[in-house]
Amino acid sequence: MPTILERYQQQFQNHRNLAQQANQIFPDGITSDGRYTEPFPIYIQQAQGSKKTGICGKELIDYWGGNGALLLGHNPPEIVAAVTQQIQNGTHYSACHSLEIEWANLVMELIPSAERVRFTNSGTEANLLAIRLARTYTGKKKLIRFVGHYHGWHDSVILGANETPESGISQSISDMTIVCPPNDIHAVEKWLQTDPDIAGIILEPTGACSGVIPTTGKFLSQLRELTQYYGVLLIFDEIITGFRIAPGGAQAYYQVMPDLTTLAKVLAGGLPGGAVVGKTEILNLISKREQAKLAQGKKVSHLGTFNANPLSAAAGIAMLKIVKTGEPQAQVEQLAKTLRRGLNDIIDQHHLDWVVYGKFSCIKFLIGHQVHHLKTADFDPYQWNFCQLMRRGNPELRQRLRQGLLLSGVDISLSSVTMTAHSAADIEQTIAAFAQTIDWMKADGLI
Repeated sequence: MPTILERYQQQFQNHRNLAQQANQIFPDGITSDGRYTEPFPIYIQQAQGSKKTGICGKELIDYWGGNGALLLGHNPPEIVAAVTQQIQNGTHYSACHSLEIEWANLVMELIPSAERVRFTNSGTEANLLAIRLARTYTGKKKLIRFVGHYHGWHDSVILGANETPESGISQSISDMTIVCPPNDIHAVEKWLQTDPDIAGIILEPTGACSGVIPTTGKFLSQLRELTQYYGVLLIFDEIITGFRIAPGGAQAYYQVMPDLTTLAKVLAGGLPGGAVVGKTEILNLISKREQAKLAQGKKVSHLGTFNANPLSAAAGIAMLKIVKTGEPQAQVEQLAKTLRRGLNDIIDQHHLDWVVYGKFSCIKFLIGHQVHHLKTADFDPYQWNFCQLMRRGNPELRQRLRQGLLLSGVDISLSSVTMTAHSAADIEQTIAAFAQTIDWMKADGLI
């Protein structure tokens, strides 16, 4: 009987052919590190609803969800209609337009701390701008961030995002970045007590990579108290959580208000787009009308060719009108609960040292944690070492699991999300594919 790897290479031969071409063009044959797959990635030609179709015609239930951007699934009719209408009126004006006002008003209606809005092209850009605003507003230089939390690939925050060293970052920038263990309020307080040059603290409010290392509401409240006491800005990176876990994001769910919030993904309805929102006095540092700030050299420059692009604005407006009801968030959360429970039942049946965990619409895998006789129901990520959670377990098992699921028509990552387009049948098929893949892995002698 062929192994999982052999079947993967055979069934996805057309994908392998494209990958060989791509390897002659792109580093690793890919255009984003997140798409790196051994021995080669799959190539998609179409997507609709909860499914993607590969170039070989194979249909796959999708749990990548556009890396969290697709709350409603692929090509929801409301978004398609809005973009189709707008594309006939123009794709890029290099000018102000009414859609950006409507879009921003919806953001301010939903995000509790949003007094002002500035659109960007991406989440990475939004975080870069938020950090510059924090430094300018406070007159301080340093930034506290937490291990494993991802805020984009730019110099100020890629340090500490993972365990591998980052090259190409000057020592002067490294010196301005303080990396703290996640959820360690005492470490944060010690830094604030001893270093008067800290401008801000940035974090994902549900924890690293949207909850791989989860965070509690209590920790967020403690951060808010400390930052207010020491005159430090609190920045919530709600690139993933914004509009996904609640209409008002994590800050509305936990009732903790940051000074600045960064948004993207769901914000633009699945198209490129980001934003920084927050207090008027901070966002107004961008304003050219603030003559006093100009005189003090405190004007923060911010340009962007595609800021508030009309297509992204049209998609974002259509999306936010739907998510403001709160119904999509409740639906995807229930779907995720059902899926996590079903996958964990299979894990327990086979007595594996695996677990599927998460909160809201998130699905996190820990494969091969080496704590045997631990039932999945007893797994508490808050009690685990954050390094163990970041590593996600055994690399070979992770690869074979993904390949086996793809063979069974499911495209799921170690950090996935549900979408409203997922059906009960999708969930059932995914659980069945998971069980089949485990049987194959046993036959291959992997577990």
